[in-house]
Amino acid sequence: MRAWTIRGGRQGEREAIALDQRLAIAGWEEVGDLTACASLNDVTALLEEQYPDEAPGTLTSWKHQLWRFLTMDVGDLIVMPRKFQQIVAIGRLTGPYEYRADQAPGFRHVRTVDWLVRDLDRATIKGDLRDSMGAYLTISELTRRDAVQRVAALVEGGRDPGYTGAVDPPVDAAALEKDVAEVGTRQLTARDLIGLWGWSRRTDGVTEFVDQELATRGLTVDPHFNSVRLDDLVTVSPAPDDTEAVDESTEQPLASGSSSSSGDSSSRKASAEQDLGWRIGTLPFARDVTTIALDGDLGMAYFHMVESDFSQLPVVDRNGRARGIVTWKSIARAKLTGRGSTVAEVTDHDAPTAREHEELFTRIQDLRQHGFLVIVDADHVVTGVLTASDIADQLKLRIEPFTLLEEVERRLRRTLNRYNRADLPTRTRNILENKGRITLGEYRHVFQEPALWKQLSWPFDQQSFLDRLDIVKKFRDSVAHWDVDAPEAERDAVEATRQMLRLLQLVA
Repeated sequence: MRAWTIRGGRQGEREAIALDQRLAIAGWEEVGDLTACASLNDVTALLEEQYPDEAPGTLTSWKHQLWRFLTMDVGDLIVMPRKFQQIVAIGRLTGPYEYRADQAPGFRHVRTVDWLVRDLDRATIKGDLRDSMGAYLTISELTRRDAVQRVAALVEGGRDPGYTGAVDPPVDAAALEKDVAEVGTRQLTARDLIGLWGWSRRTDGVTEFVDQELATRGLTVDPHFNSVRLDDLVTVSPAPDDTEAVDESTEQPLASGSSSSSGDSSSRKASAEQDLGWRIGTLPFARDVTTIALDGDLGMAYFHMVESDFSQLPVVDRNGRARGIVTWKSIARAKLTGRGSTVAEVTDHDAPTAREHEELFTRIQDLRQHGFLVIVDADHVVTGVLTASDIADQLKLRIEPFTLLEEVERRLRRTLNRYNRADLPTRTRNILENKGRITLGEYRHVFQEPALWKQLSWPFDQQSFLDRLDIVKKFRDSVAHWDVDAPEAERDAVEATRQMLRLLQLVA
């Protein structure tokens, strides 16, 4: 048994008909009967004949989607996200492919379905499974992270058991492209995504390079790999058509299965919106967050807040959607007005919420005013809490390396002034005479000279000092440009810089 996502039409009419007549319906109204198609090549031939002006990447995506529709097995599970609604329908495939020529264009390619659940709240589905449901595709397969078992569990008990295991990445970028073409989407971590091209950190140059590579291959990534932590999942799928309608429930464009596609322009447009800066999702805020139900026990709220020293506790509904916040201030306010005996009475319903893709500094005022932000996903499910303390910790991590490096360079400049300029290497003298900046690499040329090192009379091993200087130089070069992951991803380099400064503080 397998599981598939099949999306409805732009206006939701296809979904209504699908539910009413117990059908799964594909688009591609210009394509005729596919019954005789015995292979992917047969589908390709029909598409090329019908759409001679379409880009090769578009036809590749379409042929794989139609082939999925033809080859789904009776008994497979079908997930249909409902347009303009925060619900999905789940059914079981009961019949083979049919072409109904008497139906209106766009409603002729069908499979019969027994709809088992018609109004499952999207918030019930955990984020990774929701993201894998092919936001830009009409038809995609749900394969990894126990997707089939989880969809079955949603049908049986209305709950997604989730998955906590690792996700094996593709071996290279070509394998990523192949996976997306054959299945519809591919999930991997942001770290593994940039690692396909040999990168380990997200500098501005790396971001531009990977965005360009994805665009060239007609792919898009959601959320953008710069708006999450390195080890968070992102979903790669074929880039949508710029002209496609927008699903008002998710604010995402949806593929209709019958419109043209221009993946490059769409992907580049999305990438251009990733301006350089801190995204909330890149910060290490609390993600395994404790919550309390709106109709929960107030004593349990007190217990969690006191036991864990929480200043705030998100209030949620039964599916985890944010409904407010309990704080010591909101409790005191309720008590002063003669209320405060239930969670609902002490809840502040105006708690500030934010999405992970938001730029941090646009929400600083809310952090200053409230001291926290409740982080939610596209379905308003609580995924974490960002506090002012988290920001203070990040500022230390981000700013301290620059202060360490500046102090190291200041003390090295002071050391250089001890020498008679005539004794310095020629290149160093030329830089000083032209009032140029002495780089950390240039200091190495000075300190590796035996005579110049001897003049310092430092109680250090020369080679060990030079080795440490090399580490600091590489670190200085790496933080010279904007980097989502610096310096937290370079803890060893930060410590090496700190140790270098301790050495210099003894002698310079």
